[in-house]
Amino acid sequence: MSMNETYRDDPDSRLANMEMVLDESETNMVNGINSLIDNIITPFIDNEDWSRIAQWNFDSIYGSFYRHNEMCNSSLDKTKEATRQAVRDDVGTEITKGKLSSLIFRNKVQSLNCRRSALIVDALETKYKEIFGKSYVPVAKRGSVTDKVYVNQAEKNMMVEELKKLIA
Repeated sequence: MSMNETYRDDPDSRLANMEMVLDESETNMVNGINSLIDNIITPFIDNEDWSRIAQWNFDSIYGSFYRHNEMCNSSLDKTKEATRQAVRDDVGTEITKGKLSSLIFRNKVQSLNCRRSALIVDALETKYKEIFGKSYVPVAKRGSVTDKVYVNQAEKNMMVEELKKLIA
């Protein structure tokens, strides 16, 4: 059944369609992430002149999707807290059927969105492990790549290599 055949503009139908699209897209999403990394990062990994840049590029891609996943989860947490507050404050007349319906819908939609964003992050982490042979460690926990000692040593190594080429 195509989406046009099943779409109705009511909360249950919208949720069902969102879930259907997500279910049908999961494999393509993972394949897309793998293709992105295979074409943007992997070709440069084995070249020592490009490997650090490839790592930085991966960090940029991962970081943006990781942050998006965090924001999705934060939004869901806020909705859950608003739901708890509404239920806690209700003594029988404060919370309307419309508000209940809205809170149910928001919780379910945001849960689907969190599932989608987590799938992307998980695919990136799996691909990282496949490429680099180790689990991904966020940049902040790795230490700075612009650390003074590292940069000075890298600059020195580059100059030595350039001089060797000049005198060869």
